[in-house]
Amino acid sequence: MPSFTYTARDAAGAVSNGRLEADSRKGALRQLSSRGLVPVSLKEGAASSSGRAKSRGSATDGEGDTATSGGWRSWLTERSGGALAGVSRKDRLPFLRALSDLLTAGVQTGDAVRMLSRRLSGGAQKKLANALWDGLSQGRSLSQSMREMPAVFDEASISLVEAGEATGNLGEILKRLVTDLEEREELKSKLVGAMAYPIFIVMVAVAVVLVFLYFLLPRIQTLLTGLGGKLPFATRALIGMSEFLVTWGPVLVIGAVLAGVALWAWRKTPNGRTVLDQRVLGFPGLGAFLRDSDLLRMVQTLALLLENGITTLTALTLTERTILNTSIRRSFNEARLKIAEGMPISAALKATGWFPDLVIDILVIGDNTGNLVPGLHEVSRYYRRRQSRQLNFFVGALSIAVLMVAFVFVALIAFGIILAVFQLSSNLRVR
Repeated sequence: MPSFTYTARDAAGAVSNGRLEADSRKGALRQLSSRGLVPVSLKEGAASSSGRAKSRGSATDGEGDTATSGGWRSWLTERSGGALAGVSRKDRLPFLRALSDLLTAGVQTGDAVRMLSRRLSGGAQKKLANALWDGLSQGRSLSQSMREMPAVFDEASISLVEAGEATGNLGEILKRLVTDLEEREELKSKLVGAMAYPIFIVMVAVAVVLVFLYFLLPRIQTLLTGLGGKLPFATRALIGMSEFLVTWGPVLVIGAVLAGVALWAWRKTPNGRTVLDQRVLGFPGLGAFLRDSDLLRMVQTLALLLENGITTLTALTLTERTILNTSIRRSFNEARLKIAEGMPISAALKATGWFPDLVIDILVIGDNTGNLVPGLHEVSRYYRRRQSRQLNFFVGALSIAVLMVAFVFVALIAFGIILAVFQLSSNLRVR
């Protein structure tokens, strides 16, 4: 039986080297996945007898492979500061879409990457294609080349590419990955587009207030004071508020900006992020939206990994890394450990308290049938519909609130000015 020498990472990121026997490369990858290991390199050696004959030189071979890996990382790190400057996570989807189209057309992986490196005229996409083609030219697989670019490719995407390489079904897996990423981008674009109108209303309202405070009200105040008489209380309150905002407004804005910067810096610390992530989930409306966003991302990733041959425990480990909120991630980690001990996935996720009963019922059916993927897809559709309703409600409520605030402010201004004009006109008639 063939033997394979591997270098792999465990769930904590620790690197280990070893040798195993399997009937094929695909079987070797399955063995590593069942152990909870993510392969970095996998090389087929001689048969086990030959492997024993070479056992004396295995330490040297391992050092050579480590040195090669280290040299590759050093070379790629140097490129990241130069040739890969400006390449980020947002370039992942366009590149994978173009690569998927070529693979679907029957082009081999290496030829497809080489064609992209030559066809693209410039920009981040060309830099990315060039870096990956250089890695393939060095004898690396596509997944190994991607793994050295964590700023562009996440671990879940890399594991899917690795599974596609092992099964010879990379084109189909890339197509599914691209579809999943496009759905996420569509939701993000929908959120940005929906927020455009409320933001525009806020900007217009702020501009109107600033123009009134700094230009119109001082002139109106001069006119009313010149007419003589005592101004009504509403008008005096309006003028007092205007003077306060003109005097202390810049100080309040600077203070708010400094407070925001300090809060953001505190969130960068482990303790600060834990506290803020827990508090934000308690905000009415916003907390539910952020929670459902994380759960949707989690369910989509888990379904994509499981349906493409990644073992359950490895898929759960990779899925955990995609969860942004630390409170939800901690609960999911506890659920993952229970699943590793033999608890059904539906029961472990129910214990987290984050999933509604309808979702748990769908997952129970998946546990009973032994196939979670259809249930996870149904849960994904459930959360997409739910987020769409939340987004529509949030945008509508925010738009109405902004318009009401602007209307009340303008009404108070008009009331104060008109009341002052009426009172001063009465004083002039008396005289």
